[in-house]
Amino acid sequence: MADRQTNNNLMVSLALAIVVSMAAPAALQAQAADPGVVADLVIQVQDLQDEVRTLRGRVEEQERELDNIKKRQRDQYLDLDQRISEKSGAPPVSPEQAAQQAEPRSAAAVVESPPAEDIPEVRPPMDEPSDTVALTEPQVESQSAAASSEAEQEAYARAFQSLKDLQYADAAEEFQSFLSGYPGSEYADNAQYWLGESYYVTRNYDLALTAFNDLIDSYPDSGKVPDALLKIGYTYYELKQWDNCRTALTRVQTDYPDTTLARLAESRLRSMRMEGHY
Repeated sequence: MADRQTNNNLMVSLALAIVVSMAAPAALQAQAADPGVVADLVIQVQDLQDEVRTLRGRVEEQERELDNIKKRQRDQYLDLDQRISEKSGAPPVSPEQAAQQAEPRSAAAVVESPPAEDIPEVRPPMDEPSDTVALTEPQVESQSAAASSEAEQEAYARAFQSLKDLQYADAAEEFQSFLSGYPGSEYADNAQYWLGESYYVTRNYDLALTAFNDLIDSYPDSGKVPDALLKIGYTYYELKQWDNCRTALTRVQTDYPDTTLARLAESRLRSMRMEGHY
């Protein structure tokens, strides 16, 4: 909204400057008898022409920046969609499909089970009790554990489904609620990562940075750590913190060589070099 208002102001100023510059020759002709007035008008016309060129340059700069923002948002969405598709087994959507899916939905989404690699195996309780254990108390514990595990899976599935449905605000809230309700869950590291993604894709970069760092600090052995480290680099890039961005992406290359993540890190570092950020 602020960029649009800025562009409107620039265009209005440009139009006024052109009108005044077109009227200047008539003023020059009417007051040709006064050399001092003529000289002043010539200077004013030159100043207006300079201002017009400056305003045109600003408009072009705003247009380029808007194009860059749109491209980064598209890249962020496609990156997130690819990661979700890899986990769920569904093919990634095209940019045109992404635009259609981003529209509000009229019906509530159907909750699906989370992707297999995001859900650790949950063993069902034994049908027959051990001969050496009393029948009552162990059965109660097994039923309680099963109910807890089922509620845990449903909570995670609900949050992940919101993310797949592009309902990022709902997903962030649900992942945060899941982490609060099940801090020791086997899915907690995954939930922490997707919480960061839901913030990142909506450009809440400070919150995303906190979420990704919390994942690395709280779950250092998680398989999501490499992805979180890459996204930390991306987030620093969006925040224009070039040194921190370079440090994080270089660490990805060093700690995880010959991986897709390392190649993505190198691609972003190459962009930074081309843009003159280091």
